[in-house]
Amino acid sequence: MIDYHVHTKLCKHAIGDPEQYVSTAISKGFFEIGFADHCPFPVGFDPLYRMNESQFPEYKHIILSLKENFKNIIQVKYGIEVDWVGEKMNEVFAKIAKEPFDYLIGSVHYIDDFPFDNPEIEHLWKRDKTLPDRVWLKYLELVYEMVSSGQFNIIGHFDIPKKFGYFPSDMNSYLPDIYDIFKKAAENKMAIEINSSGIRKPVKEIYPSLKLLKLAREAGLYITFGSDAHAPEEVGADFDKAIILAKEAAFSEYVLFTEKSISLQALPE
Repeated sequence: MIDYHVHTKLCKHAIGDPEQYVSTAISKGFFEIGFADHCPFPVGFDPLYRMNESQFPEYKHIILSLKENFKNIIQVKYGIEVDWVGEKMNEVFAKIAKEPFDYLIGSVHYIDDFPFDNPEIEHLWKRDKTLPDRVWLKYLELVYEMVSSGQFNIIGHFDIPKKFGYFPSDMNSYLPDIYDIFKKAAENKMAIEINSSGIRKPVKEIYPSLKLLKLAREAGLYITFGSDAHAPEEVGADFDKAIILAKEAAFSEYVLFTEKSISLQALPE
């Protein structure tokens, strides 16, 4: 098995040494682990929850060293999680253009200046019953822009606006737009991440839901797996449930990335 969404202490909200994450993956019998810490670009964006520009060489050194040191035991993949920040994406892509990434995870954590999945603003969801619809509408617009760019390999934690357990008034009304996102992503040979971290959040549900994962299958998307681990013990957490979900959505394979090239692997029995 693999885990393609693992963080480091450089993001300022994770704990443990990178070697501990790798050791956990090895102990679980995984054959690949991929680090995808938060991208420090655009410069100055969300500085409390990601490495800064001066730390980026350190991140690269850490992951490439792990890749070399563990190459005879487990494959370590060099990835990064990139926030879609609209008009500032040219800066982001210019900064990371020469990096030998195995994959890029594209994510949306902000609606304009609103960090909708940040626990510090959870109380706002309780106060405003219109917030789910407003956030979902803009979230889908931004994700469509992201997948249309052709720059990414993986959609990160799709349907994360449900994190605190709040849903749109009519989720079915969003399904056509979601299908359009998935179809465009499939055209660009992207995967959607089955992200188990939702089980550890108030919603207690994997990202994305089964209904949306079935829609991704219909659209022709690949799948991959990520724990969104911010602590070593979270590596591969609840992947038994994630694999069951994938099979319920009629997937039989998941995708591996090596220097952004794709190969397919059968789901475990």
